[in-house]
Amino acid sequence: MEFNTQELSNELILTAAGEGILGLDLEGRHTFVNPAAAQMLGFEIEELLGQPSHPLWHHTKTNGEHYPDKECPIYGAYKDGRVHQGDSEIFWRKDGTSFPAEYSSTPIVDADDKLVGAVVTFRDISKRREAEETIASLRRQNDYILHSAGEGIFGLDLEGRHTFVNPAAANMLGYTIDELLGQPSHTLWHHTKENGTPFPQEECPIYGAYKDGLVHVGEDELFWRKDRSSFSAQYCSTPMRNAQGHLIGAVVTFQDITERKRQAAELLEAAKMAEVTRVLGNVGHDIKNMLMPVLTGTSLLQDELKDVFPLLAKVDAETGRKSEATCAELTHMIEHNARRIQSQVREIADAVKGITSQPYFVSCQISKIVEGVRKSLQVSAKEKGVTLHVKGLDKLPLLEADEKRLFTALYNLVSNAIPEVPQGGSITVSGDVNNKIHALELKVADTGRGMPPEVRERLFTPNAISTKSGGTGLGTKIVKDAIDAHHGTIQVESTENVGTTFHIYLPLHQTTVSH
Repeated sequence: MEFNTQELSNELILTAAGEGILGLDLEGRHTFVNPAAAQMLGFEIEELLGQPSHPLWHHTKTNGEHYPDKECPIYGAYKDGRVHQGDSEIFWRKDGTSFPAEYSSTPIVDADDKLVGAVVTFRDISKRREAEETIASLRRQNDYILHSAGEGIFGLDLEGRHTFVNPAAANMLGYTIDELLGQPSHTLWHHTKENGTPFPQEECPIYGAYKDGLVHVGEDELFWRKDRSSFSAQYCSTPMRNAQGHLIGAVVTFQDITERKRQAAELLEAAKMAEVTRVLGNVGHDIKNMLMPVLTGTSLLQDELKDVFPLLAKVDAETGRKSEATCAELTHMIEHNARRIQSQVREIADAVKGITSQPYFVSCQISKIVEGVRKSLQVSAKEKGVTLHVKGLDKLPLLEADEKRLFTALYNLVSNAIPEVPQGGSITVSGDVNNKIHALELKVADTGRGMPPEVRERLFTPNAISTKSGGTGLGTKIVKDAIDAHHGTIQVESTENVGTTFHIYLPLHQTTVSH
């Protein structure tokens, strides 16, 4: 009676079990089938009992090929006496459909310890497979996003080591991904401040995300590449937490903002230039109005002097002649420079209107241009005790040049040199023909105090600095622009307390000459 009770209990367990349970004899025939197994396979229990199992529901591989029963691991349990398990098989239903199954095949032995068959338990893992595929798909999508993102993205653990790195991050930092994974981040690419001093790791705001649990954002931080160069970066460091809410690291995203900063600087420069243009327009207008009485007064003064000097000559002829010559030179200089100022003011007005004049090349004599510069600055030079010399220009060939621009360039070089030369010193303009490059070489040499390296290196750049009181540094830019307009080059040699020499190379002939 007790035996029957146990048998009934086992039968109830087999019937109620949610897993499929099959008994197989040594021929692979079903000896028992529980309802769950029959239902999953789409058979009635009676249709399975006594029938071979493999041809009914394990006959075909996942790739569609026939599955020989000799290779069947489920049969292995009653052949080798070992438990066989797996979750990579598919079982087939009566209607020809299939499902992925997780199974266990356990050998059955009798009282004499002889193999008499196997017990197979299995379950339909279709939903688990779908979930796994969904997770795998999400992981692939996340990987795709990380690999496709234009921003640098990497993960850091609580020691600041890289746990993942996307290609954009590795590329911007100049490393391979493998060179970064597992390595400390701060010492690789965040080790030095913009002023060149070391950046202590404990001060690093990027690490702060996994220390204080707050998001840290930087608008302009310096990141360092493998080759020791650096770039401006904008970053966001966000704490990472596990399912229990504990901090496990940080995710850092960043962008190289070098180009953005350059564009912002250009916009700022454009805004400054717009303001400069507005001021120049106003100043130019005022200068033009102020020059008119200067020119008119000079003309009236010349007429007045013509009447006065004959009378002075009757009293003191020698003094009269000297005074007349001096006054003639001064009034000529005033008129000449006033008219040149008028011309420059017109060019300012053209620039303000956005119609800056194009170079106007004509055949000219460099000696006459330099002589005009000398006459314009001679009085200023005398007041400073500086001598102006001109050498070797009369024999030079004609040059195709824009006389006005070339005058302005040479005028600026000599004018800038005068206050730099001590009393008793000199400024010499000389020239020769360089036949190797078919160019005219001009030299403007002074015996002044020279330039320190930091001034010399920035001389012909927008960042030029002036050592003169009230100087702007714009004079050398004007010179460079004029030489560039002639497709020429300019170089400088300077030794402190010895002097400075500018070498100007101008092609004798321009591609297009205006007449």
